[in-house]
Amino acid sequence: MIYRSLLANQLEDAEPWTEDAPRLDTPEVRTAHAGAPKAAWREGEERGSVVLATAVPIERQHQVVGVLLLEQASRAVPLLANRALLGLMLTSFGVLLVAGAILLAFATRLSLRLSRLRDAAEHAQLNDGRLDGQILHGRFPMTEADDEIGDLARSFERLFEVVGGYTDYLRTLASKLSHELNTPLAIVKSSLDNLEHAELPPDAKPYLARARDGVARLSALVRAMSEASRMERAIAAAEPEDVDLREVVRGCADAYRPLAGTRQLECVLPDAPLRLHCAPEPIAQALDKLFDNALSFTPADGWLRLSLRAIDGGAEIELANQGPPLPAAMQGRLFDSLVSLRDKATPGDAPHLGLGLYVARLVAERHGGVALARNLDGGSGVAFSLRLHSMPRHRLGG
Repeated sequence: MIYRSLLANQLEDAEPWTEDAPRLDTPEVRTAHAGAPKAAWREGEERGSVVLATAVPIERQHQVVGVLLLEQASRAVPLLANRALLGLMLTSFGVLLVAGAILLAFATRLSLRLSRLRDAAEHAQLNDGRLDGQILHGRFPMTEADDEIGDLARSFERLFEVVGGYTDYLRTLASKLSHELNTPLAIVKSSLDNLEHAELPPDAKPYLARARDGVARLSALVRAMSEASRMERAIAAAEPEDVDLREVVRGCADAYRPLAGTRQLECVLPDAPLRLHCAPEPIAQALDKLFDNALSFTPADGWLRLSLRAIDGGAEIELANQGPPLPAAMQGRLFDSLVSLRDKATPGDAPHLGLGLYVARLVAERHGGVALARNLDGGSGVAFSLRLHSMPRHRLGG
């Protein structure tokens, strides 16, 4: 249909051959008169007709004495040409369809494989470099392929193995530092105590006071790291029980109101009890860390909102507060160990190691969930949430 509407000439009914009468003033006749035979196609006088003309010289004693001109007018030749061209177009169209189908299948397969790599990489990022159920219990997808996708998958696997090892090192860094610093810190502290009983020149006493202040701050850091290590072990060893999570959150909110001071604290709880098989003490400790973090960024006349709601298979606890928004560059690292958004502490302030949000993340992971942070709409504040699921029940039997 496309060919006939755009290219093909409509064939009319056959006309008598006499209307395409021979002509003698044609190039082929002149060429034959010069002694060389020639054949040529030309359009006929009627639309859609063609004429095949053949002219040959008639010689006598090597001289051209005449020309024999044969002409055949026909309407079948354009029809045959049209059919041949249509067949060529249909064949070409079929070949293009087959080639397009092959390319589509190849592109679809390539896209699906790349999607699997993307999903595995995103899953690994959500688990801080650990490939849940893939590197720990198998291999990264498509690492056994021999093509470029396989090379890319193997590169991803090596990368996440390195990142996972580095992340494990960072997770245990606080406990390692607290253990290694205790002995030299005790030596420095005892030496400073002995110097206080020795006779020192007056100009050396300010330096001694500064040294004791530095030792005190360092001791506070070591105690904080030791506390985080103890909490890690306590979270891992916590035994779950059936509790009403609504009562746990209500108790925490009642304890936080005196600490909020002039700030407004709102508690939003569901109407019905929300029972969950979980460890209530670590959850309360995680809320303590979140509240301490939110309190330090909330202005004196600001507000805080602690809410609890049910989600599919568990519950979500959210603590929102008025304050500055989260930096975009830090949102993916807020729950890592030794990461803090607070400014450097001034003399006399308690040091902040950024372990509070890390502990909250450990509690969420212990309950099969995740800890999240987001900016509120309009930039009015931030919200930290813990998504918790029921912990597995241990079977008792003999």
